[in-house]
Amino acid sequence: MPSQPSRPRGVRPSPVPSRSASSLWVALAGLAVLAGAGPVSEAAPVHAKVPSVAPVAVTPGPLRAEALGLLAQPSVAPEAAWRRLGPGVVPVLAALAEDTSVPDAQRMRAVTALARVEAPEAGQTLQAMLEDPQRPSDVRSQAAAALGQRLGFEAVKTLRARLEDRDLLIREAVAQALGRLGGQQVREVLEERLPLEDVPQVREALQQGLTLAEP
Repeated sequence: MPSQPSRPRGVRPSPVPSRSASSLWVALAGLAVLAGAGPVSEAAPVHAKVPSVAPVAVTPGPLRAEALGLLAQPSVAPEAAWRRLGPGVVPVLAALAEDTSVPDAQRMRAVTALARVEAPEAGQTLQAMLEDPQRPSDVRSQAAAALGQRLGFEAVKTLRARLEDRDLLIREAVAQALGRLGGQQVREVLEERLPLEDVPQVREALQQGLTLAEP
């Protein structure tokens, strides 16, 4: 039998990569070439890079400055002033209404001002404010009054639904808003709700609404 070739002591044979490992690197190399990343090397494994997203800077615009100037007046500015600013002021007013850095009086005027902007988005924004339980109670209450001013009797359906709101401050504000609209339809809505209401202050608001709604 032929003798095996001898090798120097202390020298180990080089490991032979397994077929599965070789196949894996071939597959990775192929994927890298398809992706345009070049060949894959064992010494430098590929790591996926996640693109960074720069934060968007929000800067106050001239429309916001003009709106704040009007809201700083002792009373809500006339319709002509808001009409001049156009529909673009609607989201500005909505944002100011919930901006805690703005004085409370101006925040409430921002909600009321939405009733004076000649744009369909104004009424839709007021309705969204009123119906969103996550918004502050003072904003929702003011939106109830402003929605009645903006839509008139078209607001009755939306206001009526809020007479069952979980927030008693909203039920109270809605009862008063309905009373200011007046008319037989409003009286029927308030009379229907009165025996179902358990909270004394809301019952009182319903009674006040009935008084306001009298012809």
